[in-house]
Amino acid sequence: MQERLKSQKSNNHDPWQICCGHHLVEILSFGLRKVLGSNKAADVEPNSLERSLRLAYEEIYFYHTQLYLDIRTWESKNQPFRVLRNYT
Repeated sequence: MQERLKSQKSNNHDPWQICCGHHLVEILSFGLRKVLGSNKAADVEPNSLERSLRLAYEEIYFYHTQLYLDIRTWESKNQPFRVLRNYT
């Protein structure tokens, strides 16, 4: 099994295409119940964790991402359409 995992890892797969944010939250939820903590399942259920993570993410961090730049580029090429409000 470990050899198979090693060979799959070396195939130049993009890990973000294999494991998305929802999967990571599921893993975090499991970890907080079993490995990293002893929380009750209801206290760390994935939807609740996702909501908490979104609330904790400050808007200013988004302005420094490639996604933000890509959206602004799209907006400039597709005027008058706007996806994001103006940065203040």
